[in-house]
Amino acid sequence: MTEKELGLYTGSREDSFKEVVPEIESPKAKITFTRPEGLKADEWFNEAERRQDTRAESEDVYDYAKIEFTSDRPICIGFTGDWHLGGTIDVDMLKRDVDLMANHPLVAGVFLMGDLTDSANFNPAEDEAYLSLEEQRAWMLSIMDFIGKDRVLAMWKGNHDHKWERKNGVSKYAGLSKKYEAPVFYGNAYVDLKVNDVNYKLMGSHRLRGNSVYNNAHPAVRGHREVQGLDLTFAGHTHKKGHIEQPVREFTGSRTTYGLINGTYQLGSEYTKDSGYGTQRGAELGMYWVMFGHDKKMLRIMDTDQMIETMSQYM
Repeated sequence: MTEKELGLYTGSREDSFKEVVPEIESPKAKITFTRPEGLKADEWFNEAERRQDTRAESEDVYDYAKIEFTSDRPICIGFTGDWHLGGTIDVDMLKRDVDLMANHPLVAGVFLMGDLTDSANFNPAEDEAYLSLEEQRAWMLSIMDFIGKDRVLAMWKGNHDHKWERKNGVSKYAGLSKKYEAPVFYGNAYVDLKVNDVNYKLMGSHRLRGNSVYNNAHPAVRGHREVQGLDLTFAGHTHKKGHIEQPVREFTGSRTTYGLINGTYQLGSEYTKDSGYGTQRGAELGMYWVMFGHDKKMLRIMDTDQMIETMSQYM
């Protein structure tokens, strides 16, 4: 069989082969579309501003609030957090303190300092939980409802109940500023607290920078060094309860500053045991209360027993 020349089959039969070398011009597409040329510098600035505003609105997070009271006697505010609902906690202590937050006649309100739930969503920590993530949130909200909207003054997001939660879903604080008509803070936030005409400058966070083996209140002390002009700094997170009162020197004078790190209600966990912290009990646990003077600037940081005794003098 002779080798066929270059050509084409024009049909299905063998004899349809045509020995031709066609000169065929391949079809060329004409493409019409509108390609964006990109934003100009001023347009990028406007777009970035718009997106930042939208993000801030959707995240519902603040860093400043003014809280005002009118009172004929000193007021008391509770500073509490690190409940770690769902973990191994001192239930009786938390129940006692929550009852005081809700019902004590001279308690003006509470600052909730974060990590209200344990919210572990990884093992082995998740295996230690006695409640599911949804059950933890339900318990948290039931406590906040019991305390009451009028006494929930502000909330701080923690790493457990916010950061860990967002890895697999939505922060436990979603929608809470609207529900309780109180600001939700994340990180360092500032509060102008006014009792009648007395103004107190406060800065708080779930976690403040620094730690010390010599002073549990070190993060609060460092807060005063990093931000000037504050009367009270406060945080939680470390599970190392402590408070401090000390003067700071100012130009031709001095004044007294205050700081506190509230305790946890968590007795312990595998993490604390593995890390050498062991189990905490009694005075190491729980919250602080702060009395604010109504006719002159005066602060006093108290544990729960001290609060009950001190505030009874004004009833």
